[in-house]
Amino acid sequence: MAQKRNLDGAEVVLRAVGLSKSFPGVKALTNVDFSVRKGEVVALLGENGAGKSTLIKILCGVYQCDEGYIELEGVRRAFTIPLDAKSAGIGVVHQELNYVPTISVAENIFMNNIPRRGPFVDQKRLEREAREIMAKVGLDLDPRMLLGKCTVAQKQLIEIAKVLAEKVKVLILDEPTSSLNDVETECLFSLVDKMAGMGVAVIYISHKLDELFRLADRVVVLRDGVVTGQIGIAEASREQLISMMVGRTLSVMYPQQLIVPGEVALEVKGLTGPAFRDLSFAARKGTIFGIYGLLGSGHLEVGPTVFGQLNYAAGEIKVDGAAVKIANPLDAMKAGIAYVPAERKVEGLVLNASVRNNIMVSYYALRRKRLIDKATEKRISAKWIENLSIKTPTAGTAAESLSGGNQQKVVLSRWLELEPEVLILNEPTRGIDVGAKAEIYRILKDLCGLGKCVIMVTSEMPELLNMSDEIMVMHEGKVMGIVDAKETSQEQVLRMAIGG
Repeated sequence: MAQKRNLDGAEVVLRAVGLSKSFPGVKALTNVDFSVRKGEVVALLGENGAGKSTLIKILCGVYQCDEGYIELEGVRRAFTIPLDAKSAGIGVVHQELNYVPTISVAENIFMNNIPRRGPFVDQKRLEREAREIMAKVGLDLDPRMLLGKCTVAQKQLIEIAKVLAEKVKVLILDEPTSSLNDVETECLFSLVDKMAGMGVAVIYISHKLDELFRLADRVVVLRDGVVTGQIGIAEASREQLISMMVGRTLSVMYPQQLIVPGEVALEVKGLTGPAFRDLSFAARKGTIFGIYGLLGSGHLEVGPTVFGQLNYAAGEIKVDGAAVKIANPLDAMKAGIAYVPAERKVEGLVLNASVRNNIMVSYYALRRKRLIDKATEKRISAKWIENLSIKTPTAGTAAESLSGGNQQKVVLSRWLELEPEVLILNEPTRGIDVGAKAEIYRILKDLCGLGKCVIMVTSEMPELLNMSDEIMVMHEGKVMGIVDAKETSQEQVLRMAIGG
């Protein structure tokens, strides 16, 4: 539960009155009223597609509303471009990371305000100030490092650092912990508390209800573009928030299925790569093998290495008892291994391509078809849209227009069509709402019921403990131990993750 902040008499910093916004065929927002006071943390909650992103984009000048208006410190404002909102003191950390991979970390942080000495960049000051701002978000990186070489979690924290480098009156955080582990998340929480204590108005968007109870003063809930309610966090319950958000209760978040583990599906022996050394584990059919670690532990590189995206220097990989040589993703696919990456919008999807084309990518890559088979495409895409309940107007709809949860289902369907023996998922529910999470969990458990092996790399502790059968914990490139998920605790996992 969040520490109770004394907000009596605190002035409203940002107010939205009667905001409405329509797109062709879609009413994204309808008469939305929203406000946040000085030093207050307001959580914005809703399923993917509820209108949260549209509201935020109006507040920061990406979109202009059709009706209604915005007030900042009591003055009516009209932001026609994001620079207007930024100059007014509204800072946003978007869920979709916005960075230039070919320049340094320091240059990304101060991209719009590079310190200079006359006509030249003041390199020493740039690096010194970058280190100072990174320290606030718990990062210890060489500021000269190219940002493209950073991990997803590091990029997320650098995005936050970039916003903090500006003088903000309103800080908007959109799923800021989606790629952070527990230690990094706690560092972020402390930072949010500090910013609120300094009088910054904070708008916090997250699907993780535990975070809202830890940070928020008040929760505003959106459903289908309409505010369905707002409540002080002290008076709220999880069930109440879920009901307000999805219009129904989720009786079982984590499916409970009795599945008898089968033979070893994936065995790794002595695998050594740039991020880890002497990695060994065995994952069985019909089970979910969880992998956890803190930033820099090497856990995020396990999936890409086994799938052939990253090279390994030594070691052996076996699938169903047979040794396989994996030099690239096609080798992995032929061996019966599939991989769902953490950054679905960057690595997992061709956003401007149709749902149908995204589903068919791996099918054509593996089968090396020279000609497009329209009838087969129609049959396969229709099957997965129905089987996974993918909410899309048509199979020809662009993937970028789907919600995060439905995009993840499209990525899953691409691989399920190949009937892999081993499915590796990196942050499988990153940035999707609780309703979609429950559906993804059901799909993964159903795969286990069919005798498939699921490898799940996740930073979410409840997901790790409730979905996994076994958990491998890593620290600084080494395996600290493999434990039975039912016989371990969050404290034990974290102790191993920090090297204890």
